[in-house]
Amino acid sequence: MFSESDVIEFKREFSRRALKTVVAFANTNGGVLYLGIDDDGMLSATNAIRDSIKPNTAMIVECEKLEFEGKTVVGIRVERGVDRPYYLADKGMRPEGVYVREGSASYMASEAEIV
Repeated sequence: MFSESDVIEFKREFSRRALKTVVAFANTNGGVLYLGIDDDGMLSATNAIRDSIKPNTAMIVECEKLEFEGKTVVGIRVERGVDRPYYLADKGMRPEGVYVREGSASYMASEAEIV
């Protein structure tokens, strides 16, 4: 059985918090976000990531449907990006928009971490 860690996160559905996790993975060591959503939710998640995170994450994010413990889930695999820092487009490149990963938590980056 998997548990949350610095590179694995579980969410019941796609939300703003899930976007923060994707940003944190891209800014740190990458990881996989598992979502308990259907195909329509996968398309919504893919579109939200594309539209809500800057710089463009198309080359470092891959969404796929997986079987996990007998259930169908969506795995969002995020590689560590080369265009760091990644940030939420509506918050900009400041602590409220830039997230990093430490252990099993995503947290706002400090000004020093952003630089």
